[in-house]
Amino acid sequence: MPAAGFSDNFASSLHAVMEIFRTGGWFIAPIVICWFISITVIIWKALDLRRRLIIPPDLAEELENVSSHLQEGRFPALQATLRDNPSTLARICRAAIQPQHQTVEAASRAAETTAREEISRLERGIPVLEIIFTIAPMLGLIGTVSGLVKIFSSLGGGTGQTAEQARQIALGIAEAMNTTIAGLVVAVPAIIAQVLYSRHLERLSLRLSTLVTNFLDTCWSHSR
Repeated sequence: MPAAGFSDNFASSLHAVMEIFRTGGWFIAPIVICWFISITVIIWKALDLRRRLIIPPDLAEELENVSSHLQEGRFPALQATLRDNPSTLARICRAAIQPQHQTVEAASRAAETTAREEISRLERGIPVLEIIFTIAPMLGLIGTVSGLVKIFSSLGGGTGQTAEQARQIALGIAEAMNTTIAGLVVAVPAIIAQVLYSRHLERLSLRLSTLVTNFLDTCWSHSR
């Protein structure tokens, strides 16, 4: 049955993973720690960088039609929406329309400063992925070297311990291969997530810049 086949495959995969942990030597431990950190950051940023939390579609539509709000006298309602909205876009716009800004240049500077702070906040965690995909293969390489050292140490023994030598050589090969595999398994998802999140954040930044610039230009051109 399909369920039984899935159960057998899952059990075999779990056994293979546990075998890697058992024969990978001491360097498997930091690689596993890197894996847990990587998975945690990947899930966290997937939730944190949701587009609707940063640029709500309804608010973006209102900002694109800000000229109609101004012409129809509905700008106070838009201000109330910006005040109550918790999104990144709303916080940047709130900073730009403070009463103390007498010129569009002052409003633009305030929006730019707030935008930099917001983007810096959204970038949190992404550098961690870069660190992980850098050090995980290195930890795997160190484990590989450690396994090779065990192999050559076993080869340097006498001829009277053939069975023990073969066992040590097998353990050294297992450690060398398993730590290499584990390091790459951790590094590949981390680098994929880092690239995807960075590109996604770049697109969000560009969209934020477009919306806020259009919003400020329209507001100040209407006030003249």
